[in-house]
Amino acid sequence: MALRVPWIGIACLTAWLASVSASAEPAPTEAPPPPAAKPGIPSTGTGATPRRGGIGGQIGGSAFYGQEDYGTGALPRFDFEAHFRYVFTNRWRAQFSPGFTWSAYSDKEKPPMTDIHFPSETTKKRYLTLLTPMTLQAQFTWHIGQWLYHLGAGPGLYRVMVENHRKVLQDPITFRLHRGVYTGYSAELGAERFLKTLPSTSIELSIADHHAFVTRDDQFKGGWNSNLSGAGVRMGANYYFDVDRKKPPELPLNR
Repeated sequence: MALRVPWIGIACLTAWLASVSASAEPAPTEAPPPPAAKPGIPSTGTGATPRRGGIGGQIGGSAFYGQEDYGTGALPRFDFEAHFRYVFTNRWRAQFSPGFTWSAYSDKEKPPMTDIHFPSETTKKRYLTLLTPMTLQAQFTWHIGQWLYHLGAGPGLYRVMVENHRKVLQDPITFRLHRGVYTGYSAELGAERFLKTLPSTSIELSIADHHAFVTRDDQFKGGWNSNLSGAGVRMGANYYFDVDRKKPPELPLNR
């Protein structure tokens, strides 16, 4: 009986020391959360990141300007534009844009020539100039806060047609119709902001300027023979997507 008491005491002392050492160990800590993405810069795989494409459309208003045949007395009208983009790097992307706009004219301005089909008219009231631009631009992009800005320029093809009473105007000397496709160039400044819930979708504001080389002295000797300049302000939306997404590897067939 006397021999059992020391062994019982030793066992109790050992259990007490084990509990004290366990309570002295520090509690495990949770792993720190991943760092948040920098504001204003889309995370990888979303937004306008390299090797992604984008499609979008815009609507707004435009007006022809200048003191030449197409700009004198011009009135602003709606402006439509669609575009496809491809992002090469964080700074450079390309854009192809077809669009459409037109101009009406003041009834206080005289036309540059007399329409042989309506010789009694003395103002531009019934005249319309229809413009269909197809432009290609290189755009430089940069971030300011939550906005992605771009500045671009490049060549373009412009289909221009002049109508009076909804009929294509005819030169009174050469009898050539005032319609054709001409070369030119465009420039654009814009800013877009990506949606928090849809990081591949953005809203955009842009200002565009177009110049078409429409002067043809051998075709339009009677008038409406000058270059065309027009500027527009538009608003729209874009959606970006992966262009060269790699296919997942095929699993081997079980035989």
